[in-house]
Amino acid sequence: MVAITHFVPFHERLIETTVTNEVSTAKNWILAVRSAYQEDPTVIISLNSKTNSQDDAKTATVQLCIKTKCLILQLLHMNQNTNLGECLSDLFLDDRVVFVGIGIVKTVMRLDGMIRVVKKADVRDLVKVNYPFSYGVRSRLSLKAMVCELLGFDSWQPKREIDPREVANEVLDEEVIKFLSVDAYVCYELGFKMLTPPML
Repeated sequence: MVAITHFVPFHERLIETTVTNEVSTAKNWILAVRSAYQEDPTVIISLNSKTNSQDDAKTATVQLCIKTKCLILQLLHMNQNTNLGECLSDLFLDDRVVFVGIGIVKTVMRLDGMIRVVKKADVRDLVKVNYPFSYGVRSRLSLKAMVCELLGFDSWQPKREIDPREVANEVLDEEVIKFLSVDAYVCYELGFKMLTPPML
C-alpha cells in the first residue's frame, strides 16, 4: 500500500484522512501542512497513537490532524529501515507547532526516542486550566465527555465494536479509519479551543 484517502463524515464535517505506510506520503502531507500554514505564528496539530494490543511496546499507528485534514501513519507496516525522526522532524521540531492530545507525553515516549517534539500540551491539562471550577477537581476527564460538554458534539460510537488488534492490520477497514480519524479530529478541536483566545 502507498496511500489511500478516505472522507469521513462527522457532525456535518468531512474529515479527509490519508492512510499510509510510506515515508514519501507522510512527507508530502507534512509539506502541504507547512505550506498552508507558513504565515501562521502558531499552528495546532493533534498527535495520537494506538499500540499493538498484542505487544503494548509497539506503536501500531500515529495519527496527526489539523482542522479536517488527518494522517494515519501505519508504523508497523513501514519499511524497517525507515527513520521516523527524519520523516517527521520538519514538523515536530518547528517551534510554531503545538501538538495536543490525550496523554501526549506517553504518546511521545511510546515512539521510543524516534522523535523529539518541541512543544506539546495534554488536552486534559488545558481543559483544567481553562475551566478550573468545572473541571479542575476532576481527576480523570474522558475525551467523549469533554467533547460533548465543550464542543457540543454528541457521543459517537462505531457501527460495531473495534477490536484493539485491528489497528495493527495492514489494511484498515472503514470503521477503524473512522474511529482513528474522529479521535484525532476531536482532540484537535479541543486543543484549538483551549489555546485560541476567543474573538471579541
